[in-house]
Amino acid sequence: MRALLLPCLLFACATANGDTRPADEAPLVIELFTSQGCSSCPPADQLLDKLAREGVARGRPLAPLAFHVDYWDDLGWADPFASPAWSERQHDYAKALGDDRVYTPELVVGGHIGLVGSNAQLAGQAIAAAPRQHKLAATATWDAKSVTIKATAPAGADVLVAIWQDGTKTTVRHGENAGSTLAGDRVVRRLERIATAGKTATKTIAIDPAWGTIGAVAFAQKTDRSIIGSALLPR
Repeated sequence: MRALLLPCLLFACATANGDTRPADEAPLVIELFTSQGCSSCPPADQLLDKLAREGVARGRPLAPLAFHVDYWDDLGWADPFASPAWSERQHDYAKALGDDRVYTPELVVGGHIGLVGSNAQLAGQAIAAAPRQHKLAATATWDAKSVTIKATAPAGADVLVAIWQDGTKTTVRHGENAGSTLAGDRVVRRLERIATAGKTATKTIAIDPAWGTIGAVAFAQKTDRSIIGSALLPR
């Protein structure tokens, strides 16, 4: 199923809402499940790209991520950024959130609420209402072909790291978006578990120099899928 709502791209500018959250609040992880094979996804991709550029919405710092699912690849276009692991992640969210289906575009805010990814009004409301995120103890050491992450997981939550690519551009030749050139930021290329609950660990993750402009975010996720803290790890 595809959502047909179009986004209002203005809500990220609405920060004067009386919010009194601490200035040291960590970014809120928001995850867009999308596909280049889905005709309803480009507006949601554009919304996520806008949030990535601005880094804030409703007074909240953000860490947007785009997970390209593979279950639309049989419609005539194989998304080059799609992974069955990202589809599985979305199915895990559906189970945790009590949904009986997965769809694109879907935006999951803080790991605890899912909504149509192109609906800026609902996204803004969910972002404003999300619990405060705590700063994680996490560091990254980057080189040309790898990044080494050290992180301490809080009690009750594992620490994962998502590595993203910015500035992607694809000319789609077949399928529902045939003839379009689709651009995207925060496209997730790797997702790795770094430390289990209450532990400190270090892991080295291979990266492809061809990815160009990349970055990473570490985040703490509980078994109920809610995300409680994060740390940006810029290159």
